Amino acid sequence: MASGQFYLSCLVLGSLGSMCILFTVYWMQYWRGGFAWDGSVHMFNWHPVLMVSGMVVLYGAASLVYRLPQSWVGPKLPWKLLHAALHLIAFILTVVGLVAVFQFHNHSNIAHLYSLHSWLGITTVILFACQWSLGFAIFLLPWASLWLRSLLKPIHVFFGAAILCLSVASVISGINEKLFFSFSIKSPPGQNQVEKSLKDPHCLVIFRKNATKPYASLPSEAVFANCTGLLVVAFGLLVLYVLLASSWKRPEPGILTDRQPLLHDGE
Repeated sequence: MASGQFYLSCLVLGSLGSMCILFTVYWMQYWRGGFAWDGSVHMFNWHPVLMVSGMVVLYGAASLVYRLPQSWVGPKLPWKLLHAALHLIAFILTVVGLVAVFQFHNHSNIAHLYSLHSWLGITTVILFACQWSLGFAIFLLPWASLWLRSLLKPIHVFFGAAILCLSVASVISGINEKLFFSFSIKSPPGQNQVEKSLKDPHCLVIFRKNATKPYASLPSEAVFANCTGLLVVAFGLLVLYVLLASSWKRPEPGILTDRQPLLHDGE
């Protein structure tokens, strides 16, 4: 029963994670004009896709490596390498996503790191970098003593879950911020990009005067983006549930549990 519930959870997680990415891609392609790498607003569209893919979906998958029953027996090193590699790929995607938004801001003369979303996001990325570096140095390299690893393991696990929560919060705040600017802001006459009007000290008055689709009216894009946010939340909560479920944790060496029948005979 426990094994069936675990693999069912994995199936649901895979479906939710795929939907999170596909919904984000569709949102950026269908409503926001697609993708480019030229400093334009289309370059910005890579940012939400890469952050959802890296900091939420791939990060969540990497966090669950040690929940796989196959990782409970045999050498632990291959699973450590897989755990570290998946997190590294997630981090690379995250960095590329940050490059996209920073270059877009530079190209459009928009200030960096001015919103709560950006503060929360950059804090999450910094914590992620520290977490990966510490995990690599302590748990993957052979120099650390067993005592030191035992001391730092609960901290490593806590920050792993905390970073996932912060990632989900960053995505949700980013979706809300994007929708707010998309539907509450319209470019003043004679300007090609919405962001250029941010330099105007009276921009809020201009925006309200020219706004034609307020967020509160819930256009179809807003409904779709809100649903994408709910998918991200559902994915994050399910990852946390699997991480915290004691019956699915890797058993300590020499301890028999009710999960033992999942292993092959003779292992």
